[in-house]
Amino acid sequence: MKVKFDPSQINKKPQVSFDIFAQKITKSVKKKEEIDLSAFSNELNVLGDVFEKQNNKYVMNKSSKKLAESLVGLGENNLAGIIYSFLIKFNQGNTELVKDLATNALAIAKRFKDPIHTMARARDLANIYKYTENGSSNHIKALYEEKRALQDIVNNYNTINKRHKTVKTEIKPRENYDKLLCSVLIEIAQTTYKSNPKQALEELNLAKQIISKYESGNITEQIDKLLKELS
Repeated sequence: MKVKFDPSQINKKPQVSFDIFAQKITKSVKKKEEIDLSAFSNELNVLGDVFEKQNNKYVMNKSSKKLAESLVGLGENNLAGIIYSFLIKFNQGNTELVKDLATNALAIAKRFKDPIHTMARARDLANIYKYTENGSSNHIKALYEEKRALQDIVNNYNTINKRHKTVKTEIKPRENYDKLLCSVLIEIAQTTYKSNPKQALEELNLAKQIISKYESGNITEQIDKLLKELS
């Protein structure tokens, strides 16, 4: 039986409701009960809405991070990952906070050898650095983190698909990750072609090799155009 949550029980004192929620989820994790991930995510969003309406996002952030850290300590990375995903969306516009959240979540995902969450958090960081320090070592490092995670997913797809849990309970088809990998390879080439044209060419040739398995003329045309510019 899955552990579910009832957002209608959230009262006018959201901190009390959050504390009850945190106690319930922690107790369930310790008892190794199956948790309804969709309901868990929905509860976070409902609580977040209440805190935000009361101009109290700081408290929601603090309480959520504390719960995530507790769950990591219990070895429950999936739920912690959902919390960090929520917090990153909840704090969109606060670049420094989102950067800190994504960096922390990335480290946790890597420690748990979780390529799905590693990919997502690396993408968050790459997006931030693209607009705050485009082409910097931080930007390129985030792109390569995403590349490695996507290669792991593609190369070990069946194993990862069996063990991975998300809010939707299953990961996307392998083709989706191949195409995401191609996009990242193209982005790496576009970001590094001036400083390291040889590496940029290697990334584009790898992208062309991967995309050749699929009917995707637009991506192939983009790669060929970039290869021509670099040759």
